[in-house]
Amino acid sequence: MSLRRTALPLLAATALLLTACSPAEFGREQTAADRPDSVVTGAEGKLDVTTLRYVGKADAYDVYLARAADDGDSLCLSLTLDDVWQTTECERDYVSIPISDSASVAADLSYRSAEARDMISDNVWVTRK
Repeated sequence: MSLRRTALPLLAATALLLTACSPAEFGREQTAADRPDSVVTGAEGKLDVTTLRYVGKADAYDVYLARAADDGDSLCLSLTLDDVWQTTECERDYVSIPISDSASVAADLSYRSAEARDMISDNVWVTRK
C-alpha cells in the first residue's frame, strides 16, 4: 500500500477526533463582541482570549465561553452584568457557574442534543432547579 493511501485515512481520523473535542462555538471567527475588555481584564489571565466567544444571555447575564490559558483542554465560562465582569470559572470538560439560588450556567464538551436543557448555544445551557 502506498504512503498516500495510508496517510489519508490517518489524517481524516485525526481531523475528526480533533473536531469532536472542540465546541462548535470555537468554529467561527472571533468578533469584537466576543472579546469585551471587562472579561479580558477581569479574568486576570485565566482565559486564552483568542478563544473567547460570546454565546448568549442567561437571565440578566451575558455569557462567554473560552479555553483556559494554561490548559487547552479546560473550558471557561465568564459572566458579565451590564458590561461589568462578574466571574470566570474554568474546569476540565465541564464547568458550571451559579447565577441565582435556583439556576446556573453550564458548558460541557460531551453534551448530547437529545438531553433536555435550556440551551444558550451548542454547548452552553442554563440549568434550573
